[in-house]
Amino acid sequence: MDLARLRRLRIAAAAITLLFTLGVFDQLKTPALPMPARAAASVEEIADRLRGHLDDDVTYAPHVTLPGIPLLAWCWPENIETRMPPEGVPTYSGKLLPPEMDEPLEVRFWITSPETAVSAVAAASSGTEECGRPDDDVLKDVADFNQRGWLGVQALVTTDVWTEDGDSGASATIVAARGGLLAEVTWAWPFEADGEPDPHVLLQGTVSATSVLAAVGGDPAKSALATTTRSASAAMAAALPPPSAYGKDMVSWPVPGSAPGSHELVCGDPFHEQNAYSGAPAVTRRLIGEVGEVSVREDVLFLPEEQSAERARTRSLGWDGSCLSDEGEQSYSIDPRLEPFTSGPWTGEIKTFAVQRPDPPRRPKGIYRRSVAHVAVGVRHGTAMVYLRWQGPVGTDPAAALRTGRAAITRTLDRLPVGD
Repeated sequence: MDLARLRRLRIAAAAITLLFTLGVFDQLKTPALPMPARAAASVEEIADRLRGHLDDDVTYAPHVTLPGIPLLAWCWPENIETRMPPEGVPTYSGKLLPPEMDEPLEVRFWITSPETAVSAVAAASSGTEECGRPDDDVLKDVADFNQRGWLGVQALVTTDVWTEDGDSGASATIVAARGGLLAEVTWAWPFEADGEPDPHVLLQGTVSATSVLAAVGGDPAKSALATTTRSASAAMAAALPPPSAYGKDMVSWPVPGSAPGSHELVCGDPFHEQNAYSGAPAVTRRLIGEVGEVSVREDVLFLPEEQSAERARTRSLGWDGSCLSDEGEQSYSIDPRLEPFTSGPWTGEIKTFAVQRPDPPRRPKGIYRRSVAHVAVGVRHGTAMVYLRWQGPVGTDPAAALRTGRAAITRTLDRLPVGD
């Protein structure tokens, strides 16, 4: 451990000692979440344990932190792929508002192997040291986290541009692992310009976040969760095809040196397709060819009822391929079409188009291709919703490219299990 990090940890310990002396801990509210004896064995069980504390004002993205967003999202180092959470595994993403908190907790959980969970925590810890932060963001403190059987790191960052009125703000994040469970909990709050973050909010958030981790991880005296396959989400994750099923040299995205948005070959805007639903168990994965020829996105959500599943399904297909930055530039070789689609028990719609773009002289390399075929399906069966998107090169025959994408997506759907 370097001297700078050791100094910060000593400062953190001294600050906590001071707060004890001042009696701040006596003012903290007791968290409402209980700690069950055993750890949650699936993201479905995590959803059940936390459902009563979901923030009712938040349902869809972008208000929900997506499962594929990097750990410690406020920190964007040059090699961001080192802090990407595991993909293609059961995940839970939600925004909680426990009664003892004035500000919500954003929580994410992944069920993976213990080795992967520990590796992800180590990457997050290293990321705090390597973080390339803007000038107005300041990493205030980093400390080890060791509570209720969870081991990880806790970081606090402040910014002077929290609001348009010039208020400052703080964001605290815990990244921790317990067995095959990986977790991230974040909360944020404003404070007056030229001031300091309220230590009471920091400590209340830490106590509340710890109670959420305990509610999921169970009694620390009991065994930690081992990797399990006994759930619909785990069965779905296991059924996803190998990356090679979509083409040669397919790998998990992002790849080293990839630009933000470069997974979207049509537009380069990662916010066009957001189908996160707060509190819904999910399985997500993004793949890309090493030379950017083919891009694939897979999203499965398990919603609480059929109405919300249908809303998530239709919302995922809402994008027509247009980009605000490219209005008047794009030229479709096949116009966007939305049609009914059925594959086995899955029913919904398919959206297809092929776009030909001019080649401006100053367009950043690798952001998106000149011509792309786009095939996406949004389907559901009961309360399970699946969104699959394929993008690939048009070549000289746009219709053939669309058939290729449709066949790839249909093969994936044929693999997916259907619950009762």
